Amino acid sequence: MDDLTGSATERLSQLRAVGEEHADAAWLERQLRSALEGWQATEDDLATLREAHEDF
Repeated sequence: MDDLTGSATERLSQLRAVGEEHADAAWLERQLRSALEGWQATEDDLATLREAHEDF
């Protein structure tokens, strides 16, 4: 089965559409981990931008 593409949110939507009967546990875990890591990276980037932002 191919790896999913798109943003973390898009990958989770694709996982919901695949359904349990169409994928093995290892593939599902890999895809979910990838999506969660993508979200974490986005949060890290946003935190860095917030820290760099100066309030006037």
